[in-house]
Amino acid sequence: MNKKEQILNATLKLIVQKGIESTPMSEIAKAADTGMGAIYNYFPNKESLVSELYFHLKTKESAIIAYGYDSSLSVKQRFIYLWKKMISYFLAEPLDFMFLEQFYYSPSIDPVAKHNGSLYLKDLDQVYLDGQAQQIMKEGDIKEWIGFTSGSLVSLVKLHHSNYIRLKEETINNYIQAAWDAIKS
Repeated sequence: MNKKEQILNATLKLIVQKGIESTPMSEIAKAADTGMGAIYNYFPNKESLVSELYFHLKTKESAIIAYGYDSSLSVKQRFIYLWKKMISYFLAEPLDFMFLEQFYYSPSIDPVAKHNGSLYLKDLDQVYLDGQAQQIMKEGDIKEWIGFTSGSLVSLVKLHHSNYIRLKEETINNYIQAAWDAIKS
């Protein structure tokens, strides 16, 4: 692992533990076993470090979710496939999930960065657009429908990571079906 990766990994762990606003650069340097100068060689400020970590994780997320994706499947099959992959990723990588949640919902993060991160999941957008075009999904803003769908499914992942529930594949399948049922026409 190179120095930049050490810094990104330390940042990920600290932000998940302490929060974005409560994680100073000095603690990141200490956790990455490097000096402040090394951090500033790669990142001019904390905002650029946090943003780069976000886009690094969004790239990872989109690659995992898109792996094996077949755009020729039906809208419902693609919907199920993408949400299953996303939930599986979030369950397998709890630190990534917790960081992405903090980043996305933090009021101190630039909304443009949040928007640009959402562009990494174009396949998901296309499923909703295709569903509306085929009149098998409800009309409306697809970002709102994706937010509606993800709200319920991501809440399950949060409950799983907090040890309140244990998600099993059958349960995941049932909730993805319920999400589909909620947005289909």
